[in-house]
Amino acid sequence: MGKKTRCIAFVLIIGLGVLWTSFSGLAATKPIHTVNIKINSDLQPGSHLPSIHIGSGSAPDGGIMVDKGNSRYTVTAAQWLDKGSSYVLEAASEPQMRVTLEPEDVSEYYFLASYKESNVKISGGSFVSARRDGDNLLVTLRVRPVKGEFNPPKDAYWNENNLGEARWTAPENDSGCYELQLLRDNKNVYRVSQTTSRSYNFYPYMTEKGDYTFKVRTIPKTDAQKKYGSKSDYVESGELQITDRYVSDGKGQQKNGAAAVSGTREKVGWFRDENGWRYRYPDGSLCRSKWSEIDGLWYYFDENGRMMTGWQNIGGSSYYLHGNGQMAVGWTKIDGKWYYLRTETEDGRYPAGSMVSGGWRVIGPYYYYFNEDGSLYTGWLKYGGKWYYLNTVDNSLQGAMFTGWIKRDGKTYFTDSNGEMLEGWSQIDGSWYYFYPGSGEMAFSTWVDGAYLDADGIWRQQ
Repeated sequence: MGKKTRCIAFVLIIGLGVLWTSFSGLAATKPIHTVNIKINSDLQPGSHLPSIHIGSGSAPDGGIMVDKGNSRYTVTAAQWLDKGSSYVLEAASEPQMRVTLEPEDVSEYYFLASYKESNVKISGGSFVSARRDGDNLLVTLRVRPVKGEFNPPKDAYWNENNLGEARWTAPENDSGCYELQLLRDNKNVYRVSQTTSRSYNFYPYMTEKGDYTFKVRTIPKTDAQKKYGSKSDYVESGELQITDRYVSDGKGQQKNGAAAVSGTREKVGWFRDENGWRYRYPDGSLCRSKWSEIDGLWYYFDENGRMMTGWQNIGGSSYYLHGNGQMAVGWTKIDGKWYYLRTETEDGRYPAGSMVSGGWRVIGPYYYYFNEDGSLYTGWLKYGGKWYYLNTVDNSLQGAMFTGWIKRDGKTYFTDSNGEMLEGWSQIDGSWYYFYPGSGEMAFSTWVDGAYLDADGIWRQQ
């Protein structure tokens, strides 16, 4: 072998080695079963959502910090969800965040296609969902509720067009619930312990002449608000003078201290009976025959108000509801098979959570092929008279269509930029190779049509 030939062979061997190293690097061998995310926050009610810092240590004043990760994965991005720059934090609010995790070494570690809440530990927040995006994992979480005092209502005043009607304006840091007091000549007359309205008719309690004022303050309503938010100071209206001519006859009065809105006496929210899990609203009604978003997650309830699980066909689309009722999104393994449930509405016709099926799909940077039942196809696929390879290795790229050099079970193949398997004589990077028709396996260390193919599969001219 001449010097020039040896140099070419060496370059080709090195090139093939680089290709194989690049390919084998895709096949990470260690799954990441548990994910830990640490959130340090100093969010303040009344402020706008701050920029999210990625690093270590305490959060800056009024800011938030996401820990940078560990030896297996790194936090590469974090962003607020569904909150514009004008969003103002309130006491007990739990803004949602999406955190992007990237394997530290993709050749060694890979993320699973989906994670349950028990596998994602979040310090300083609570888990919402997690899905894989290529090699990365996208985790959606809620930041720990903001602690603080609600702001008092603004502009407490009497309605000039309706005698005795109190009105006020909601503050920015608001719970949506208020407590009222009516005073006559600075003495308490009547109290409303809770109302969700921003007006109240006090006239039935103006049964004596005098100068009337009312006080209103913001109070917590939900359990989270009661835990993390405190009552505001009172704000007081101006005086309304009631003379003998305009005193009330007292009709329409309610029990002193009664709430303005009545509801059910039964347990509100999630409860379980002999028929399964249900969800009750404060007015006593059940969630029935519809989707409902509860704490940022989607559930479906039948006509009897029963929470559904498993595969469901709703509105002509197939959905999968986990055992806890939560709608699956993204890559989901069910009974040993992988499925992909849309993460957002597609083409205005296919809702988020609906299953994709039947043919080729582009998800992230890769092509995948799905059977008619929605399950992911892996292995060699003959489609339109051409052969394609869908990765069979159970890693972050399982099912992805590979291009270029492929080595499986001691055999070597090559698929072009369209993913089509080469057959017969083919020139790759200036060298000729032979791939047996039908199988696509590369020939090497053998003679084909009078031409010798060396150990690397390259035709060597004699």
